[in-house]
Amino acid sequence: MTMDSAAFPSADEQQRILQEASTAIKRNAFHMRKAIEEDNMRDALKHAAAMLGELRTSQLQPQKYYELYMLAFDQLSYLESFFADERGKGRAYSELYELVQHAGNVLPRLYLMVAVGCLYIKSHEASPRDVLKDLVEMCKGVQHPTRGLFLRAYLCQRAKGLLPDTGSEFEGPASGSIHDALDFLMTNFIEMNKLWVRLQHQGSARDKEKRERERQQLQDLVGKNLTYLSQLDGLSFELYRDQVLPRVLDQITSCKDDLAQLYLMQALIQGFPDRFHLGTLESLLGVLPQLQPGVKVHSVMAALMDRLARYASSAASSAAGGGDPRVLEELAAIDAFSKFKAAIAQIIASQPNLPAADAVEMYVALLSYAGSVHPGELAYVDEVLAAAHAALGDRGPGLGGDARAERQLVALLSVPLAKYGVDVALALKEYPPLTRLLRYPTHKELAVKIVQRVLEAPPPAAAGAAPAAPAGSSAAPPVSGGCVISDVDKVKMLFRFIAPLVADPDVPGEAGGAADLDDEDLDEEQVLVARLLHHLRSDDPDTHFTILSVAHDQLLAGGPRRLRTTLPSLVFCGLALHRRLVAARAAAAAGGGGSAAAPAAAATSKKAEAKKETAAAAAAAKKKEEAAESKEGGEESKEDDKAESKEEEKKEESKEEKKEEPEPAKPAVPLTPPKLTSEQLLQFLLAAIGPLYGGPAGQPVTALRLLLAAGYVASEEARLELLAYTFFEEAISLYDEALPDQRTRATGLFDIIGGLQRCRVFGPEHRDALTSAATAACMRLVARREQCRALCAAAWLWWQSEADKAAAAEGGDKGLQPPVRDGAKVLATLQRAAKVAGQGKAQWGATGRVRDATYIGAYAEVIDAMLRMWDAEVPGIDASKVQALLDTVQADLAAGVAPDAHSARRWASTLAFIASQAAAGATPAVKDRYGKLKAPPAPAAA
Repeated sequence: MTMDSAAFPSADEQQRILQEASTAIKRNAFHMRKAIEEDNMRDALKHAAAMLGELRTSQLQPQKYYELYMLAFDQLSYLESFFADERGKGRAYSELYELVQHAGNVLPRLYLMVAVGCLYIKSHEASPRDVLKDLVEMCKGVQHPTRGLFLRAYLCQRAKGLLPDTGSEFEGPASGSIHDALDFLMTNFIEMNKLWVRLQHQGSARDKEKRERERQQLQDLVGKNLTYLSQLDGLSFELYRDQVLPRVLDQITSCKDDLAQLYLMQALIQGFPDRFHLGTLESLLGVLPQLQPGVKVHSVMAALMDRLARYASSAASSAAGGGDPRVLEELAAIDAFSKFKAAIAQIIASQPNLPAADAVEMYVALLSYAGSVHPGELAYVDEVLAAAHAALGDRGPGLGGDARAERQLVALLSVPLAKYGVDVALALKEYPPLTRLLRYPTHKELAVKIVQRVLEAPPPAAAGAAPAAPAGSSAAPPVSGGCVISDVDKVKMLFRFIAPLVADPDVPGEAGGAADLDDEDLDEEQVLVARLLHHLRSDDPDTHFTILSVAHDQLLAGGPRRLRTTLPSLVFCGLALHRRLVAARAAAAAGGGGSAAAPAAAATSKKAEAKKETAAAAAAAKKKEEAAESKEGGEESKEDDKAESKEEEKKEESKEEKKEEPEPAKPAVPLTPPKLTSEQLLQFLLAAIGPLYGGPAGQPVTALRLLLAAGYVASEEARLELLAYTFFEEAISLYDEALPDQRTRATGLFDIIGGLQRCRVFGPEHRDALTSAATAACMRLVARREQCRALCAAAWLWWQSEADKAAAAEGGDKGLQPPVRDGAKVLATLQRAAKVAGQGKAQWGATGRVRDATYIGAYAEVIDAMLRMWDAEVPGIDASKVQALLDTVQADLAAGVAPDAHSARRWASTLAFIASQAAAGATPAVKDRYGKLKAPPAPAAA
């Protein structure tokens, strides 16, 4: 068994040895100090040698040996002071230097030689070059890893400040130069590194991990040599490039030790100046593939790139402030990015078993470097992403099941999003191929982050003024938060970015698809997509329509379950686009004979008027205040104040008028109407609503309301009768075929009647068909009361509000039919409702059940509808018809009919309304009208 591989004693045994050695050091130190006080050189050296002899042990692990070393190190200061005093008494250091060499053992002898030799150099009695060379060579006599490492650490520490550095007091022809200082530190570094590497072979194999931790704690002892090298004033770039770096790199590659190579590369990168690294970048990168496979090369690369990125940033800022521009020129000349990229590729090629996570980490560092050194240049980002895909693509989705590598890849893909924002990152063509290396669930998590960044990003106004809308277009209303993506190609790229949110996995059966999620979880995901659609828009209607078409195609590919949530949002985006399309066409039509600057001039004029009013109000207030203060004065004083106030008010108005004079109107800008037509957009919306009719994506209630909303837009905004008819026809068919229960059917019917009542585009033929279908649907409801309510609502289909005469005079009614106001059909419908209520009464008479007495509520519905029609002055509705219904209900109640609670409350509410109108109507005519009715008093509230 060799010395290096000898096993250490047990921990308890080592503690005992340490305690005994510490006691011996303290005892000998005491006798040494006593001999020093007695000025006894012989005894002082004897006890010092005995004290240092305790460091000869090989039974202690490095950590415990360090404790012993520090005890002896502290005591050596007393001895050094004694040697300095001896020189003051006339004894030369050369004599002392020879004297200490008579120590019996090598290790104590060398410690004493270092102590005296450093004093010898400091006194200028000897050449630093000769003494340092002698000491560094003599230390080779100790080859035990632990003992030799601490001895050379002591030599390095004591020699600091005594080196023949350029400009130092120890430099000279006979003393040495910077080259001698370099030789000393480099020799000591090489020997210490060899000893440090040999430490791994001490002890048994089972203690290897513990031994590596202890070695890691001792690494700074070796690194001090490099630190002192970097601090030499005479170290020029040429000396570093030609002498220091080659020897350091040779030592790094030849030691074949993972821990030593990693630490020394990091110490080299962090210890020496940035400009040295720029000039020797190829040498640094060239050594990386030669490192051991176990070395974390990615951390070395990251440290180097981070160091140079900070240097580039500081150089750029100093150049902007008048610094040296040559630094920036040098940065551009070396093309560090390409060298880093090539080095990463070479490392991956040279280490086939390199973990994917480590490879990705290097590309993360390279991407961060590109963002710092070349901000805003997306070509570099694309290069990194392409290189990463080329290096990792053969590992397949999930990178071979390496979860850590996947997390690192997500970090890599997140860098452009955080650095540039989603809108800019969408220009990266190499981004989507790299996302396909993620497993479907991981890619979905990244997609959610991307969508959230779009939704939560600061609005464009926060960064600067928004670009002007194209001529002939109507600007899209601003979003309250998030960014807006208005380029078609970027929208296509965005859907590639977030593919897992809008489509199932490409591999059948892969986890995470829609089939693996319940409706609640799937809807939560799709709500994000639905919100995202409102951020995909353009001020140009043609471009916006193309964006909606792209989004529609992408959503359809995602399957029916996703469409339930996303299609309604898409349709509302289309309806909002139609309003802007109509406004854009109106602006284009008006632009032919007007000026584009007219609205701005009008706004300026209004602003000037408002300021004039404000100034007048301020002058009036000031006038009142002055009048109050001068109330005690005479009439003459008051008149003077009034005149003075009026004159001041005129001056203020004159100033405001001059200040707010509008600028001359700019020449009119020709407005070009969009190519998109209302027909195209509405046809697109009709097709988009279709999947919601039924099947797995079925949302018939939502589809019905979307059809009615689109039908209203087709009627009142687009003035397209056939398209509007199609929308209402589809809505009525959907009502007949797909609505499931009576309550939903009743609500849907009211929606149809309400939408149809507001539409004026239909000619008599189409309108009769739709109103007949709606009226017929009223009678297909099961409950008598619901039939009455629906018929009362349908009566309004024949009584629309009067048209705005001012709007009609300006052409606002172009393409619309006159309002339908047919009193006879209104009356016939209400009478039909009353007949249905009478049928309910007959049913109650046949059954006698309380629940069938709801016909009282049905009569109340008819009476309320008739009263509203009476207030609207519909021909044929008079007091006699209302009174007949009141008498019918009152007679039944008097006969003992007991209605249900809801019908009773409704009846009481109707009577209370009649009484209030008769007592305190809005006009005398209303009071007179309701006063003719003979209604019983409303029953007291229960």
